[in-house]
Amino acid sequence: MFKVILALSVFKLCLCLNESSPLYTEIFTYHNETYLRADFAFQVVNKIFNAFEQWFFTITFCEFTYFENRILKYTENYGHGYPVMLLNGCQDPNATEVKPKLDTHGNTAYLVTSKSLTIESSEYALQALIRTGVFKPRSSIIFVVNTPVEINSYFNYDMFNHFQLLWSRSITNSIIMVWTDKLRMYLYNPFYSKIKDVTDVRDIAHILAKQHEDLNGHEIRLSVFRKIFISDETGPVYCNSKLASTVISILNATCKPLAPRDGNTVGDMLPNGTATGVTADLLDGYTDMELNSRILKNSYYGYIDTTYPLVQDELCFLIKKSMSQSTFMTTIRLISIDMLFAFIFIVIALIGVSLLIRKVETRIWEIKDRRSQSETVLDLIKCFIRQTVDIKYPGPLFRAVALLIMIYSLIVDCAIDGIITSAIAYPRYKEDINTLDEILANNLTLGVHNRHMRIFKRSINPEHLDQIMERTEAINDQKIKQVIEERQYQYAVLLKKSDAQYISRKPSNMRNGRPLYHTAGDCPVPCSVVYGLRYGSPYLPRLNYLLNHLNQGGILRHWSVSDEYTLLQTKNKVSYSENNKEKKPLNMKNVREVIIVWSFGLFISTTVFIIELITNFVNKIPVI
Repeated sequence: MFKVILALSVFKLCLCLNESSPLYTEIFTYHNETYLRADFAFQVVNKIFNAFEQWFFTITFCEFTYFENRILKYTENYGHGYPVMLLNGCQDPNATEVKPKLDTHGNTAYLVTSKSLTIESSEYALQALIRTGVFKPRSSIIFVVNTPVEINSYFNYDMFNHFQLLWSRSITNSIIMVWTDKLRMYLYNPFYSKIKDVTDVRDIAHILAKQHEDLNGHEIRLSVFRKIFISDETGPVYCNSKLASTVISILNATCKPLAPRDGNTVGDMLPNGTATGVTADLLDGYTDMELNSRILKNSYYGYIDTTYPLVQDELCFLIKKSMSQSTFMTTIRLISIDMLFAFIFIVIALIGVSLLIRKVETRIWEIKDRRSQSETVLDLIKCFIRQTVDIKYPGPLFRAVALLIMIYSLIVDCAIDGIITSAIAYPRYKEDINTLDEILANNLTLGVHNRHMRIFKRSINPEHLDQIMERTEAINDQKIKQVIEERQYQYAVLLKKSDAQYISRKPSNMRNGRPLYHTAGDCPVPCSVVYGLRYGSPYLPRLNYLLNHLNQGGILRHWSVSDEYTLLQTKNKVSYSENNKEKKPLNMKNVREVIIVWSFGLFISTTVFIIELITNFVNKIPVI
């Protein structure tokens, strides 16, 4: 443009141009302002890319002038070109907000241009950003005044009011760019109420992030609650958990504990867009964050923010633990099928070999054997039963095999005595229910919390969904407490594995040192544990940084368990043995079944003896 002006100046005599004419003055002034605006726009774009390192920009404006056009051109052609979205920031009677969409375009910076720094223009621009549905208050917002300004007390006052407006909307990462004699940039620290000139700062994004490392005593509204089916404590809840006190101390903030307004605990997002519990408090901005764990769900996106999932958990069924089985059944179960078949096979083999040896010896040694084979078999069976028998047959090999039979019988008898002694001295229990199929086979009702119902349905095979849902009942925290305390064993309650394990280990849920409840081994729903914050919270990056370092040393999981379940009182020791091998004293209850079996054997023996006497008596009666 200056080349054109220079050429016109050289040939002004030929072209008969008059420098004092109003037309010439207006054209020259216009081109001079255009050059300054273009240079200002280029410096703004250059500063943004060097100081913020963003790659997606939203330009918000009320009037699309030459200045906005230059910013758009320089941004789209800077480097390899960057995507830009244009957004009308003028007053709009349509206040409809778009539902937040997936943030797939990366880190976003918002650039707002206006002729002057007024509350009204800033308010309209913020409303336009909110209506997009993807705006997050912690995003970087760059306000550019596209006309030269004079830095004085009036401008400083307007700038302070502007930053206060942003702070009231929970926007802390904001910058003001103005043109005086050169490009200038100003940053506001809301925690110290100071405006700082950052024109010469290279990495402004780092400066904005560091502001949230020291909140200078700023109050953080923390959602606190107790799970009524976990905790037996009553009264108000404070910010006294180890995780909460550590985070608040590191941030140099103060904590204001707030219980959920509707009396629920974690709560959930409902299909109609509303929420319950702590989720509703975070959604409405009633609280800033929670430091009680929650399960990560896709429905949270766009409504509340969550930390990075560092801890993994599962949803498992809490079921009644199996009862002890009878001593007789314990003895039977301790004798395996392989052992039984091996015993029978060896007995038959020894008897067969004995009969064969006896027959061979009778022929070779010409021994007179007056006993029949049935009587010989009966003598060998007596060897197995009594370990002694009066054998009058003189054959040495046969007598040697009979001795082997008695020795083998003694070994088997000792093994059986050991099994019976083990069954009497140690308690044995039936196998616990560990799979969903076993739960259905035992005709149990599946109790699933309202907030877990959707993820539970997604984990079920569609072929069995209808069958399982017929046996499923939606329950809440009060119902879970009622099921546990009133021992309603017909329910299989779906809980976090850590919750279920703690419930089974509570002293109130034990009897004679043994838990009443059991956590199923096959957990149908894997999940990730996170912490919630209000949408666009500026504390999220700092909180993720702190939790990541706490998680690396195992401190995060330890504190989560100790804070939520108060297991430090028992130092994480389980008050019962997992293998259920504890010894029990010998008493009449232990040997009752053995006495019953012994009495039954005596009855059978007596009956057989009486039958033999009657048979012998009948056989001795002479026939007339």
